Amino acid sequence: MIINGIDMQPGNAPYPRNHWYVAAFSNEVTREPMHRQLFGDPVVLYRTEDGEPVALFDRCPHRGMRLSMGGTLIGDNIQCSYHGIQFGKNGRSCLIPSGGAVSSALSVHRYPLKEIGGWIWAWAGDPAAMDERLIPDHEELGLTAKGFYSYYGVKLEANSNYLFSLENLVDATHITYLHHGLIDSGNVASHPFVCEVDGSRVSMIREFKDEIIAPMVAKTMHLQTERADRTLELTSYAPNLCVVRTRFIETGEGGTRRDNRLIFGITPVSRTKCYQFVCVANDYENRHETLFDDLRFLLMEDVVALDDIQRLYDELGPERAPEVSIRADEGQIRTRRIIAAQVAAERAGAAIAAE
Repeated sequence: MIINGIDMQPGNAPYPRNHWYVAAFSNEVTREPMHRQLFGDPVVLYRTEDGEPVALFDRCPHRGMRLSMGGTLIGDNIQCSYHGIQFGKNGRSCLIPSGGAVSSALSVHRYPLKEIGGWIWAWAGDPAAMDERLIPDHEELGLTAKGFYSYYGVKLEANSNYLFSLENLVDATHITYLHHGLIDSGNVASHPFVCEVDGSRVSMIREFKDEIIAPMVAKTMHLQTERADRTLELTSYAPNLCVVRTRFIETGEGGTRRDNRLIFGITPVSRTKCYQFVCVANDYENRHETLFDDLRFLLMEDVVALDDIQRLYDELGPERAPEVSIRADEGQIRTRRIIAAQVAAERAGAAIAAE
């Protein structure tokens, strides 16, 4: 599917570099250097002595050793385990044990970071273009909002293009069939919807009246009755995040109200791989002890399906793997158009700068 000259068919879709993507959960980044592949780059993450997260290109420019491979933290600097060259948190070399002048060429790229709640966001593109306003509002998401409880804890690796994950999470119609009644009573696919667009956000909204509550949902939401009114709102924040928001009102007088949000940071790793950083925000304290085990079991059904779709796409090639969209795909198509515009604008800016 070509949009603005950009091939946006999932399986091969590009992503904008001048954007923020979740790099890690806060509790993953410590004083022990950690390697992670992000947006096509090898990255090393660690914390300074004051707790500030740092992300650097994970390759010593001297002889190509990964800084994360046996690298040691000396104060706020990371020392390469091959020849002992140290790099500061700004990416610049600051010590050459064997002697000689420190050169600006002996530096590694530093990725700007922003830590909010339990997530660490990384800017993937040109630092000069960095704009913190592009990070989704965590209070609006419920992650830092008063009266909400947030829980961070599931990281999934999908061997498929990031757009598969992004679109899957704004598509409610697969719930009925792929998840075998785990989270619905079989009525989502055929239910009418409303699609709303607000800037880079696309929402697919469905409202259900007096429906049967799936057992897994009732347990997670601490609901007591068998039926409830439900609003299901799936929102993509192009290009890096999706929210699955479910609001329940139990039927009957004085029925319990619940606002539950599954929030996914979608981060490209390569053309055919991405991470999903999953957290939960509720307007009630969640005492469900197996919350993340249940979530992982549920979400791996999506991952397995998307991985298989990617494998088949790669086997057949784009000419033998066309897509035919249907009416229920409106949210996905609108999301693609937004991302295509982001990528096209970025490429146009790069072309002008190169002149």
